[in-house]
Amino acid sequence: MLFWVFLILGLSAAALIAAVVFKHWKEIRLLDPDTIRAEQERKTRTHIVAQRFQRRLEGFMTPVKRVGRGMLDRIMQSYRQVEERLSQASSSGTRPLDEPSERTRLLLGDAQVLARDGKFAEAERAYLEILKLDGRQIDAYRGLAALYLTQRQYAQAKELYRFLERIHGADDACYAGLAEIAEATGDVTAAETMRKRAVDMAPKNAVRHAELAGYYLAHGSPEFARASARRAVDLDPDQPRHLEICLESAILVADRKEAERCYDRLRLLSGDPSRLRSYREKIDALSIT
Repeated sequence: MLFWVFLILGLSAAALIAAVVFKHWKEIRLLDPDTIRAEQERKTRTHIVAQRFQRRLEGFMTPVKRVGRGMLDRIMQSYRQVEERLSQASSSGTRPLDEPSERTRLLLGDAQVLARDGKFAEAERAYLEILKLDGRQIDAYRGLAALYLTQRQYAQAKELYRFLERIHGADDACYAGLAEIAEATGDVTAAETMRKRAVDMAPKNAVRHAELAGYYLAHGSPEFARASARRAVDLDPDQPRHLEICLESAILVADRKEAERCYDRLRLLSGDPSRLRSYREKIDALSIT
């Protein structure tokens, strides 16, 4: 009798142990040296995939893998060295950008046309092909960043713009892009800073002044908006949008004379009667000084 009692208890204990092992098998298997090594390799691969452009470059290079897997490794190694090489070239006073080859120029033109036509996947492949041929072509990085920005892929665009900033390849479009990203993600302070930097990079570009004015207008600073809008209108007096921003800011600060001037000019350029009528009503509501 006692034998059967011990047998039942033993079987119950064995069943309990088996249940526990089954439940925690995923953790227990990691104790195996081979499994630990495999897990470490998996984490390493995951980290590599998370690096800039790894996912996209691997997708782009899938057909190339059939020709030779080593080619992809060389491309990725080349990309990782781009920042260092460009930084060294900038600090030494040499030109960081070589003259593009004929093939590169053609690809750049193709990529720009594809992006303009909304063929984003094809444009991306073209830009990546350029970087495969020559990782030092700054225009390709700029185009790729603008492409990601257009698709609201803010993380990728921001990383590229920051990369360009670090290697002294940033231009006014770069800072305008960073400003757009900052506004989209709710960082108002950074957006203002980037808008100002864009203006500083291109002080004679009316669009950058208008963008800064639009920022101030959208965030309740019409007086600041008016100053930037005036500059935009001075630089490009035939652009209706610049006149509208200047007119809107003048109305908000109750400057009827300037509002009238902007309105008279806008009437010659705008084809929107209802919009003009709305502006006229707002101006008429202002006091005459």
